[in-house]
Amino acid sequence: MKSWLLCLWLPLFALQERTYTIGEVMRNARQLHNDSTIVKVTGYVTKKLRGNNYLFEDRTAEIQVDIDPKFLPEKPFSDRDEITIRALVEYEINKPITLKVSRQVNND
Repeated sequence: MKSWLLCLWLPLFALQERTYTIGEVMRNARQLHNDSTIVKVTGYVTKKLRGNNYLFEDRTAEIQVDIDPKFLPEKPFSDRDEITIRALVEYEINKPITLKVSRQVNND
């Protein structure tokens, strides 16, 4: 009976998203990349680089993110507005770790 109840609750725990810091993403990039985990990170876009690339930072570190224009929010944001992104971790040996945004960016 107990194991049956546990089986019912397990999917609920799996659906909960974990929020990471950029520092945690950088330290665990290899594992997160291999697991194809979508990470949720909250911080600030501080600079537009080239193309769809931006510099994103929180209190722990900064990282380059690739945000397709279709995922940008309708309401414009500045470097003072905290936003939440959900992205895949792109990790390759001897290259910078980056995030590829895979869902709509939230700035509310």
